[in-house]
Amino acid sequence: MQSDDEIAIPADLNDPEDRPVSKAGLRMAHRGRKLRMTRTRLGLTQEDFAGLLGVSPVDLLSWEQVRQEIPEYIMSKAQAIKADFIFPNDSQ
Repeated sequence: MQSDDEIAIPADLNDPEDRPVSKAGLRMAHRGRKLRMTRTRLGLTQEDFAGLLGVSPVDLLSWEQVRQEIPEYIMSKAQAIKADFIFPNDSQ
């Protein structure tokens, strides 16, 4: 089994500002992108989507910019919101 700390993308040795990306960091970035793509595909602003998620726009921004780990319940809630937008009458 591989460690989350294992490097997935090594740093560019020619770029002093570049940093290696761990498997955990890569997974976190993918989740942030997935959350942002869900919001933008639904045509929602950060403020509107944050309101539907029940969080502050600052929290949403930090997740979309991969500054903080996204709680699993937020990812689940985002998927439920997406389903409600796509199939609005299925919840009845």
